Amino acid sequence: MLKTIFSSILSLLAIAGLASAGVVNSSNATASLLEVQVNGVGVVGGFLSVGTTAAGDAALSDASTAQGALLADWNQFGDDTSFGTPGVNGLAGFFSIAADGNGGVAPFNGNTIYLIGGNGSTLANSSSLFIIKGAGTFGPDLPLFSGSVNIGTDEALLGAIGGTNGLNGGDAFQMANVGGIIPEPGVSILALFSAGLLVLRRRR
Repeated sequence: MLKTIFSSILSLLAIAGLASAGVVNSSNATASLLEVQVNGVGVVGGFLSVGTTAAGDAALSDASTAQGALLADWNQFGDDTSFGTPGVNGLAGFFSIAADGNGGVAPFNGNTIYLIGGNGSTLANSSSLFIIKGAGTFGPDLPLFSGSVNIGTDEALLGAIGGTNGLNGGDAFQMANVGGIIPEPGVSILALFSAGLLVLRRRR
């Protein structure tokens, strides 16, 4: 089964590299099998995104500031993906992404490649996140830009190896809890209304 996973991932990445001008590859369905988890449970759905940011390492490494820093400055490269897609045989906590675009234009050219992931469908509504800072930078197609950023080999600014994966009992990778999910505006208004009713009842 593991050989099948590796073969399908390599084939997808190779096809993506041929079909696009510039590509950044990342996958955890490799020999390390670092299943991404939240509190010991493999993530299903969620989101993963490749891009760059001007936020500093200190802000990105702090669970209390990382989400806000990325919401203020995150430039996504190519399309995002999610955990447990058919490309990784639907396995919770596993992913494969081949983000393509023009790495030679602003705001990408010369800037560090990052991989981020969360347990929500977007950065804004995730209550747990990870941030990986790649060793490489974006660049122009001369003739073809290709980069990678990976859990386990590149620097984890947020999140860390811990727990056990569900496939062979090896290491897993835990997202960091960044607080509550940011509520939609309507939910916030309802919460304020409920709080107001409680205050009125207490006064009576």
